[in-house]
Amino acid sequence: MESNVLISYQSISKRFGGVQALDDVSFSVNKGEIHGLVGENGAGKSTLIKITGGIYIRDSGTILWEGRPIEVYSPLEAERYGISIVHQEIPLCNNLTVAQNVFLGNLITKRFGQPDWDLMEQKTVEVFRLIGQEVDPKAKVGDLSVARKQLTAIAQCLNRKSKFIIMDEPTSALTPSEVKTLFEVLRKLKAEGTTIMIVSHILSELLEITDRITVLRNGRYVNTVNTKETTADEIVHMMVGEITLPPPLDSSSVKDEVVLRVRNLSQSKLRLNNISFDLHRQEILGIAGIQGAGRTELATTLFGVHQPTGGTIELEGRPVSIRSPREAINLGIGYLTEDRRNLGVFWDMSVWQNMSSAVVDQLTRMRGVLDSSRIKDTAERAISQLQIKTPGIHQLIRYLSGGNQQKVLLARWLNAQPKILILDEPTRGVDVGAKAEIRRVIQELATRGLSVIVISSDLEELVAISHRVLVMANGTVKGEFAAQGVTADEVMALAVQK
Repeated sequence: MESNVLISYQSISKRFGGVQALDDVSFSVNKGEIHGLVGENGAGKSTLIKITGGIYIRDSGTILWEGRPIEVYSPLEAERYGISIVHQEIPLCNNLTVAQNVFLGNLITKRFGQPDWDLMEQKTVEVFRLIGQEVDPKAKVGDLSVARKQLTAIAQCLNRKSKFIIMDEPTSALTPSEVKTLFEVLRKLKAEGTTIMIVSHILSELLEITDRITVLRNGRYVNTVNTKETTADEIVHMMVGEITLPPPLDSSSVKDEVVLRVRNLSQSKLRLNNISFDLHRQEILGIAGIQGAGRTELATTLFGVHQPTGGTIELEGRPVSIRSPREAINLGIGYLTEDRRNLGVFWDMSVWQNMSSAVVDQLTRMRGVLDSSRIKDTAERAISQLQIKTPGIHQLIRYLSGGNQQKVLLARWLNAQPKILILDEPTRGVDVGAKAEIRRVIQELATRGLSVIVISSDLEELVAISHRVLVMANGTVKGEFAAQGVTADEVMALAVQK
């Protein structure tokens, strides 16, 4: 075993029921490098990092740590080796302070066992300074931005003396300036000898930050390449083969009819202020803005989760008061949440149950008995349309990859056949192939008469898929662009204006 190898995976395999998540995967990560791990959804990336972190137990194969075989049966055992994972859904305690999170499970105590918070707060400041950052150790984590939560999770890893930090989609919810800060921190950690593996679908960022990139496909190892010697096109080809993106829609397909008219909409608790816009039939309206601009707050207000404190909403020319999500659904509005893990997926239910949750009353016979034949036809049609990778409709959704879970949630709203569909970060955390498929479905829905609102932090994708783009900042609309001809940089310039 070469002395510069930190961890080596040898013939790692893992099966979940009928799904072979990993099949004889072998590759190594060197000490002091930033290593990228890529593959389409279902390629086995999440399974591999969970095996590394002791969350899953491999079925077969060997993990070598600094040349010696190890068994990692729990996250606590992984921590003892110096292995930490910063998950995409950052597992911090929002009700605790930064210092309390950094020292969670690793408290410094005084003589009689009382926590020494003064010392822990001082050391929290010192850990943040190691990565070139300042921090208020008494700040509540729940009040921090996503970027500051990421840095808190990294500080937690450093406080545990982690040698190997795995980061799962670390930039998916960050602004460009926050990504720049995070990369500066990662380079500093690398210079000090920490080994980092980044799982990401954003290839441009991996090409910027990594030393080497490993590609998985359908649970199998494909190749490991030096980042400087490859291109995004070559990586995509290794991941999924050839991908053809659907062409942009012609703006002439948008109808003059206004389906949704919003005037001076406000929600004081959510800091939404005097928002006005129209949504036309067959239009894809993009909503851009940086974190905290009010995009999700607008979506949840339109869907009846929150009640407006001012302004009006009209559907097809008729004033409406939407007091709950059920009323929104009955009026023909669907909403795909950005928070798939906490607000979207029913983890202990099957694929068909998750797909059918918004229309279960339409899938019953007399006396409320479920119509199994109609359920089967509806689910299998959605699986085929969205190319969902699943052993069958009865598979528990928790065993699907993140991208396939997202497709199931999209199928939920396609089955409901809404007039207006609001999609909040529909392609976050999904691979390039799934992104292309979701984009195709959204455009196809628009051509069939649906009106779509798409909220996305991926400005290039938002511009490519939309007919118009509204730009939000500080809870209000700053302006709009016709998507054809505008650049992502122009949209961002308006989004960051005060």
